[in-house]
Amino acid sequence: MGANFRELLVIARYKKDRWYGHVKLIYGKRGFNFNETIDMDNYGGDIYQSEQERPLETGVEIGQGNTTNSFYGETEAGYIVNPATNLKLYASFIYRDFKPDVETVPHFENSTTWINFGLRTDIFNWYYDY
Repeated sequence: MGANFRELLVIARYKKDRWYGHVKLIYGKRGFNFNETIDMDNYGGDIYQSEQERPLETGVEIGQGNTTNSFYGETEAGYIVNPATNLKLYASFIYRDFKPDVETVPHFENSTTWINFGLRTDIFNWYYDY
């Protein structure tokens, strides 16, 4: 997420015989700058801007500026067809929601939903969720 944020990440996994499932939830609060071209105040969302352009000396909080709440939720369930190659038949549902206090050109309110069905193999099975 860059800087000026806090997040909560929850992951749960379950496996019994060849059946498996997982749930991943991520809630975040982040502060963006309001308008990068007109308002040069740096609220901490861009780590490459100078700290000399900060609007406050005291009372600084995480999420200051254009406060944006985001949510990401994913659930997946499936069946392992071939354990040797980790071949899986699966279905998943993903929901993402992004809500800034003030809509700007780069940061606007949106939400997205995906439904996936498929057959895949995870030969190496490396997980990097952090």
